[in-house]
Amino acid sequence: MRIPTVLLLACIPATAFAQQAQPETGSEWEVSSGVEYESGDYGTGTGTDIEILSVPSRLGMTIGRVQMIAAIPYHRIEGPSDVIPGNVLGLPLLPQPQPEADSVTRNGWGDLELGATYALPVKAVNFSLSGSIKLPTAENDLGTGETDYTIGAEVSKAISDKIIPFASFSYTLPGSPEGISLQDRYAVTGGMATWLGRKTQLSASYRYGENPDAAVTDDQRVQLGLNQWVGSGLSIGVYGSAGLSKGAPDQSVGLRIGFALD
Repeated sequence: MRIPTVLLLACIPATAFAQQAQPETGSEWEVSSGVEYESGDYGTGTGTDIEILSVPSRLGMTIGRVQMIAAIPYHRIEGPSDVIPGNVLGLPLLPQPQPEADSVTRNGWGDLELGATYALPVKAVNFSLSGSIKLPTAENDLGTGETDYTIGAEVSKAISDKIIPFASFSYTLPGSPEGISLQDRYAVTGGMATWLGRKTQLSASYRYGENPDAAVTDDQRVQLGLNQWVGSGLSIGVYGSAGLSKGAPDQSVGLRIGFALD
């Protein structure tokens, strides 16, 4: 069964599913969209929660062992007027936190992300390398206005017909926006996926990520995801997380729908 990896990249590492899809000589297009919501004060100490509602859209093409992806979100943010939503950086930024700051609502397109993943031809495990670039296309100050770069690696190995442990690592080099001091950051994720049937998969994972703002605590959270492949290229995923640290969102939930186009 060919699995739409664009959908899965948003929920858990794609390599957890790599052994379900063998390289092909042709190409396959994949599109996905959905809705995501997260909230919290992210350790800013402002006393004001930040609420982010996003509609992410992704387009991917797989040729053999290579997958290329383009993604852009539409954001609705309620919070301090200078909050910048995540994207490649993964966490909102608040350049100059003000205690009890007034909340405002802003809408607009976020930054465009372009990425590629290569599945290495190894048999012992499923192992892939990835790289992405975030371009400063955001509207209404919903981005840093700078280009960010991320590299990563993902590994998985089926230990039975149903159980697949997986892990991933990423390292982001953010740009240097005026008035904001950002540091390079890494993130690691480890977890387990299990098949609940031939077309249903449940995953659970733990994520740790450095905050790009050195003054704010790091991001630690637990994540759950459930994916269902309906047939004819259609897939549906629901996922969520609970924060374990002040620098993480208190909670997040999401729904994603994907289509594979041969």
